[in-house]
Amino acid sequence: MNLYRLLRLAWRNLWRNRRRTLITMTTIALGFAMAVFFIGLGDGGHNQMIRSAINMGEGHLTVQPRGYLESPANAKVLPDSVSLLTKLQHAGIPGTLSPRLALQVLASTAANSVGAVLEGLHVEQDPHVKDFRNRLVQGAWLAPGDTQGLAIGQRMAEKLKVRIGSKIIMMAGGDQGEVESRLGRVRAIYRTGLTELDAFMIISSQEFAQALLPATVRREGLQPITRLAIYLEQEDDLEPVKARLAALSLPDGAQLLDWREMMPQVVNFVIADDMGNYIWLVFILVMVTFGILNTILMSALERTREFGLLRALGLGRRHLLSLVLLETLLLALVSLALGWAVGGSLHAWFAIQGLDLSSMYPEGLESGGMFMEPVLYSELSWTRVWALSGIVFFTTLISGIYPAIKAARVPPVAALQT
Repeated sequence: MNLYRLLRLAWRNLWRNRRRTLITMTTIALGFAMAVFFIGLGDGGHNQMIRSAINMGEGHLTVQPRGYLESPANAKVLPDSVSLLTKLQHAGIPGTLSPRLALQVLASTAANSVGAVLEGLHVEQDPHVKDFRNRLVQGAWLAPGDTQGLAIGQRMAEKLKVRIGSKIIMMAGGDQGEVESRLGRVRAIYRTGLTELDAFMIISSQEFAQALLPATVRREGLQPITRLAIYLEQEDDLEPVKARLAALSLPDGAQLLDWREMMPQVVNFVIADDMGNYIWLVFILVMVTFGILNTILMSALERTREFGLLRALGLGRRHLLSLVLLETLLLALVSLALGWAVGGSLHAWFAIQGLDLSSMYPEGLESGGMFMEPVLYSELSWTRVWALSGIVFFTTLISGIYPAIKAARVPPVAALQT
């Protein structure tokens, strides 16, 4: 018996019990479609969170003093920052270089005092500018040449009881116990939705921040900075650019880190959240396995006499085994096609329209220490597509092995007597 005849016979056998076959196909297809839907939304949420973390954080790559991440200090600055910046500018990096100076300070007003992080940056060119300017709730963004202007979060403004134009005394200490202080004025108040930023982050020009450095640090070089944030145009360029920069001779004491090393809490959150998606996928696979076993095994048991007759007429065990496996194959292909029709449609819709959660989270969602917009968009990579399809497909085929072997081992005489 050739393959074509086996396929025709397998297809007809599938539809002997239409109701059972349709229920099994629908169960597998809907389960697969829901898996596609949840994985797409999960990946979309994760990617949105990562992009937000990179944009609101320190970029795709960061050059900073060695050990600064574990033990930040105001006296730790990049050695020879001017020549380092020049070298990286000539390295042909496809992206933006943003020098920044971060200091631990005490912000004081007549009403209160709070510990904060002061970040001095280029108030026009830094990528942070766009993110924070779009989230202003009061005032106007810092103007070039404004050596006293400060942008603070809404929660900090409430703690310090300040408004636009109010004075804030900034004090920063050094390793030797020296203290530098400077007067600043609130020019802008922003709200990102992130507690760490809205309650503890103050933004100023680099000149303002550099004036708060210990005198010994200011004398070491021109324009000292804490870190150099690198924002790439394409996320896929991360590893090649990192390898290229690692090959450069960075100054002694400087360290190159990517966003995963800078923000391990985001990576850990994504891994933990992915585990929930994997649990859902295991549930789908279990459902698929039992669905296939039920359909194919019941079909094989109902046709025991038929199999015995086919064996008596000369059909070999190999052909009988192939017949049942082909039934399983056809069931898997049709179920996957239906699943992708439904799941792919859901993914395409939510990839364009998004899932609007603004009624539940009108100001956005803080998750894993990062901000997420209230509208989630589905994102599904081809790696996920092939992996998900392959897992469900091969699980379906494996589920049909036992019924196929059981059918192939039917003794002709015993089967004809049933």
